[in-house]
Order: sequence, then structure tokens, then C-alpha cells
Amino acid sequence: MKKICLFVISILLVLPISALAAATPRVLTLDAKSSGSKISYNGTVEDGSHAVMCKLYSSNDEEVDLLSSAVDNKEFEGSFSNVEDGTYHVACANYEGGEVKSVEVVVNNTTANPNTYDAGISSFIIILVVSILGILGISMYLKKRKV
Repeated sequence: MKKICLFVISILLVLPISALAAATPRVLTLDAKSSGSKISYNGTVEDGSHAVMCKLYSSNDEEVDLLSSAVDNKEFEGSFSNVEDGTYHVACANYEGGEVKSVEVVVNNTTANPNTYDAGISSFIIILVVSILGILGISMYLKKRKV
């Protein structure tokens, strides 16, 4: 009889814990994109979540950064900054635990050298030439007038 009572009590203790774990709101959608050296993420969660924890992992699964984001109308967003070139994983879950949602994002800050031709340089050269000609013309006029 004692064994049966102990078994029933242990089941009654385990059921609420497993029901609580199953009731934890989860992240439904997650999207991440890079812009320069910044990774922005956003997503949606089930009703009842107030905050989301998001981790940024490098391509070799090392944790790079950790952020918490508030949930507003079942939506959350945030960004990791000062990120170097490479492949990363953004993983988010409800602040209280539960299922983790993960996406991959590639950061590529390398850009081709931009065209540095300044259209104003031609105007500068024209004004310079006209100014030099004007100074020479005035100096020649003043020399002739003195004589």
C-alpha cells in the first residue's frame, strides 16, 4: 500500500511540472537579416509571452552575444551590432524557456571600391582657369595703363 501511495504522490507531483513545461509560450516565427555590421531579427510568439531571449552564435557554434527583447502584441524585435563578416545563427526562445527557434544569417561587409569621381571637380577646374585668365588680363591691363 505504501508503494502505491508513493507512486500516486510522485505522479501528482510530476504532472503539474510537465503541464507547466508544455504550457510555456513558444516562438512561432523568426527572421533575421544583416545590414552592414548589424544583424536585425524579429518574430512572433504565442499568446502569454512577455519577453524573448535571443542568442547569436558564430558558424562554429560559439556564443557571440545575448539579448532579451520585450514582446508587444505577440511580436518582438532587436539587433546585434558590431558583427564581423561571417555566417551566424540567431536562436530565440521564450524568456521562461521552451522550444528554441533558429535561423542562419550571413554578414558580408565587403564592398567594391565606390566610384570616387566628383562631378564638381570639372566645375572647379573651369573656375580656376577663368580666374587665372582674369588675373592675367587685369595685370596686363594695369601694366599698359601705367606706361
